[in-house]
Amino acid sequence: MRWGNAREARPRGTWSDVRMRAAGAACAAQLPVAGMVAFTLTLDNDSRGTGGGPALGLACLFVFGPLLLPVVGLLHSAVLTLPAVGLGRLGAARLGRGPEWAWSLACLLPVAAAWAACFAVLGAPFVGPALWIAASGILPALHVAYCRRREERLGRPLRKVWILSGLTSLGVCVAVFGGAVVGTATGLIKEYEPPALTAAQLAGTWRGEDGERLRLGADGRAVVTGLPYESSHAYEAGDASGGSDRLPRCDSTGTWRIGEAQYEDRPAVVVAVEGCGSDSQTWTIGGTAAEPELFVLFGDPDSPDIEVLVRRRG
Repeated sequence: MRWGNAREARPRGTWSDVRMRAAGAACAAQLPVAGMVAFTLTLDNDSRGTGGGPALGLACLFVFGPLLLPVVGLLHSAVLTLPAVGLGRLGAARLGRGPEWAWSLACLLPVAAAWAACFAVLGAPFVGPALWIAASGILPALHVAYCRRREERLGRPLRKVWILSGLTSLGVCVAVFGGAVVGTATGLIKEYEPPALTAAQLAGTWRGEDGERLRLGADGRAVVTGLPYESSHAYEAGDASGGSDRLPRCDSTGTWRIGEAQYEDRPAVVVAVEGCGSDSQTWTIGGTAAEPELFVLFGDPDSPDIEVLVRRRG
């Protein structure tokens, strides 16, 4: 991972200041690590047959990251880290209590809250984003304090800040990936496995978010209400972009049985009803044994629409 290194010269404004370089490098370094950790945490998640999922996103990050991460790091520094560091310096100078780095960390919260409030106006939650935004500035703020102290001690501008941050990030990512591989091989980290449900466990009523229902009887009978299905006219020009809400809905009766999904050798429920497109529709079994679900994919296999049904007792 080669991020390059800015030319070492006398600081010329904010963008060449040691604070900007230190904060930008730390933010750019922490993003790949966060992505790798997030990928590791999704190993036991159900991808629902959508292909590479997090792995594809992680691969794109490593391909395009060396070009995009420095820009993202500098932008993050300009809108979050440097305002917090500036407020921290002001608070430490006015009150004279506590180290400046502690003030900078404390000031991350009001700056993050201001940005979260902007997002909240657009309909996003407030508390969660505010905390995540503030947390993203902790490492950059600490790195700013460390680099400033090192620069004062050495009496010269720090060199290779970007390269060292990039190498550190790469090393941590390799360590996390290696730990995930070892954990998966030894069974400490379990990859997702769909629940093995019997016919008796599958029998009951399954409902979707919009009220669609699939009733699986213990006698093999099936009753569908409002379930979407694909027909020869379902994805004509303009219809595919609308998703499953543009598909025709089915109200009918028929039969069901346990079969196999069309991918990944997964168990599925095959429902055969009259007047609903093809002869049968395959609902793949997902979720967990405690909270099972049935899902089906519509449309483009590379970017499918997913219809999910969950169990409702009674």
